[in-house]
Order: sequence, then C-alpha cells, then structure tokens
Amino acid sequence: MAARPRVGLLLVYGDDDRCTLKDVAGGFGTRFSIGRSPGARLLEYAKKRIVHLPPITVAYLVALFEQRGWEVVLGDGGPATPRCDLFLVHSSIVDCAAERAAMRDLRARFPRARVGVFGTFASMVPDFYDGAADFLVKGEVEAAVDRIAADYATLAGTLDAGFLKDADALPYPAWDHFPYDTYRYSIITTKGITLPMLSARGCAYACGYCPYTVNARFRERTVEGVVDEIYYDVHRYGAHGISFRDPLFNLRAERIAGIAEEILLRELDVRFSIEARTDRLTPELVRLLHRAGLRSIEVGIDSVDVELVRRNRRKPPALEQQERIIDACHRAGVRVIANFCLGLPGDSAETIRRTIDYAKRLNTFAIQFTVSTPYPGTKLFHDVKADIFDWDYEHWNGWTNVYRHPNLSPEALHALREEAYVDYHFRPAYAARFLQQTLLSR
Repeated sequence: MAARPRVGLLLVYGDDDRCTLKDVAGGFGTRFSIGRSPGARLLEYAKKRIVHLPPITVAYLVALFEQRGWEVVLGDGGPATPRCDLFLVHSSIVDCAAERAAMRDLRARFPRARVGVFGTFASMVPDFYDGAADFLVKGEVEAAVDRIAADYATLAGTLDAGFLKDADALPYPAWDHFPYDTYRYSIITTKGITLPMLSARGCAYACGYCPYTVNARFRERTVEGVVDEIYYDVHRYGAHGISFRDPLFNLRAERIAGIAEEILLRELDVRFSIEARTDRLTPELVRLLHRAGLRSIEVGIDSVDVELVRRNRRKPPALEQQERIIDACHRAGVRVIANFCLGLPGDSAETIRRTIDYAKRLNTFAIQFTVSTPYPGTKLFHDVKADIFDWDYEHWNGWTNVYRHPNLSPEALHALREEAYVDYHFRPAYAARFLQQTLLSR
C-alpha cells in the first residue's frame, strides 16, 4: 500500500515573549505591547495569562486534508519538524520575518517538498515571501484545498483561492491534533477548555482602517449549523467556553436570538464571547444572550469624537446607545471589552485624552487602546502610505506608530497609550468593577 501524502501545517513564532495572537486583526495578528513601566509590564503579563487560543483556519485545514486521506503534522517550522511532502505556513504580520526564514530553511532541508504560504498578510503583501515559498495562496485557503491536494507538486506562483460560497459547507475544525486542553479565555470561564469558532466570516461594514475587510467577504452560518458545532465541541472536546471570532456576530438580531434560544433548548452548559455592534443590540437581547451563556462582549468605540470616526469611514453607534447597551451588559453580568483606536488621522492629544476620560466613565471590565495601524489593503494604508517611516512589518502590531501623524509624534502617541492603560486599570472605580464582575460572571 502506498504511503499517504503528508502535509505539515505550521505556525511559526518569533522570539518575542509578549502575548502574540495570530487570529486577530483580520488574520494579520497582534503582539500585545503597552510600555516599559512596572504597571505596563504587569498588564502585559496578565494578558498572557488570560488568553491562549490558536488560529481556527489551521484546524479547518487539518479536517479538510484528513478528509482527503492525507496524514497531517502540526509544527512550528523548527528543527524538530519532520519530513513532509507539503508544508503550508500560516502567515501573519507580526512574525512575518520568522515565517519567511522558516520557509527558506524548510526548502533547504527538504528540497523535494513543496512549501506554500497562506493568510491575510500573504494575500496582501505577496512579494514579501518571494524566494521563500514555492507558491502563495491568496484569499481563503480552505477554498483551495482540493486543488492544493491534487496539484501540490507542480503549484507555483500565486494561487487565487477566492472565497468560500457556503459558510456551512466546511467540516468542523479538527482540534484532535492540537493541545486543546490548554486553550483558555479566562474572561468567559475559568472552568476548562475554550475553543474558537466562526459563526460568520468577514464583516458587512467597510470601516476605512479595519483589517477584517481586506481578505474576507461577509457570510453568515445558519443557526442550526452554529449550535451543532457548539454541541460537537462540548461533547467531543469537553469545551466549556466558545470564543466567537466573528468581527460582527450580530448583524441580524433574529439570527443571534435564534442561536441563543437553540443553545437554551438543547440545555448546553457553555459560556461564550462575541464581538458586536452596540447599535444592533437591545437590553432584552443582551439578557437573552446572557441566559444562553454570553459572558463577554467586545465593542468597538475607537474614539469619543464621533465625527473623527466618521471621517475615517466608520459608522459609529450613537454614544447614548452604546452607553445604554454597556449598562445593560453590566447589569446582566456580561463583561464588556471596550476597544479604542488612538492616533487615527485627525486625532490629537486633546481628543485622545477626552477618549481616555470617556473610557474611564464607561468603566468596562476590560479595555483595549490600540494604535492606528495602516494594515495593507485598508483605505488607511493607501491614505498614509507616503507618510510611513517604518517598513519593518513586524512593528505593524497594532500597538506601534509606524507612520508620521500630523499632530502626534511617535513618542507622544506611545506615551499616551501607556498612560491610558496604566491610569485606567489602577483606579478604585476599576477595582470595584473588576471585583463586581468577577463575582457576577459565573
């Protein structure tokens, strides 16, 4: 009997010990970096302890290749990586140099193997991997598995995969090869395993600085398909938490109400997190989602200056509406993560300080103050391309200023970022919120 072909699915990390998440920022990835003060270092350490989740795309690829009779090996591209017929490397912006070096090393060590690269960064900046990969997959790699499996030995250049038409057509992500018993997201549960899930892909909005819009189109899965996968993860892997990785979980209220009602109908003991727009929620819907297991919600606020946000091609919810929904979450016992973006075009030290004050007034359980980053493929990238002074892509991590801002120096912006984090978390009002929500969010 002929040996099964073997594919190595590789997640390559650099040597930075800060919290690196490859499955965020539209697949570009981020590296959590606040500053150098003791308070900043403490918060960075806490972030690493809170979350440890893998990119879901790799788990989809495991399932798809196994369906086609391939042997699958997971690895990091290091010296222990075994010989394979095909290596596929997940690209990111934060570890792109390490990924490129690993691919060159793989080609030197295994000259008969083929090396491919996929992901948002590779799709947007394909030239970066010239000479390192035999071929590059543009678009959603899951849509190209049939062609890769059939023609991997001859593939070269760019393979345009396009996008999956049916978001429910894929098999469930196969976590069996992963150390899934180590995966956690303690903001939603400390009881056991948390796994990522997609109930939708892409986003229906087109914010000018958002990386989620550059390599995906918006598609929703059915209520039944989503809850069937939750049931599967609970009963096969013992998952107690589900982290929904959709950038927009709640486009249609009737759909997410249906998901909540189906979870309750099947009596699934699960806790979950979502990313949502506050203008597509009501207090009643928040309470229903909480009964079904919602324990954490990420909301994008970005700036207290709604006109500044609009000028950057984002449709912001009204401040009154988002305050109403955040209050409803607090009352229900849902932990809120409020996301802000510092240094957007038009921002200033004054508007940033007003935004920090607004964040303190909201006093949510968790906060994120990222720095405006011109992710390749976004409108922001095209608008500020001539002002970019740092082309080391690994610095494009969501926390570092890489283009000349007309109102803020890099040093001033980084100082405001660190000040925002430290001042926010070391307040009596925040300590009270943390203790209250720790007791309520069970």
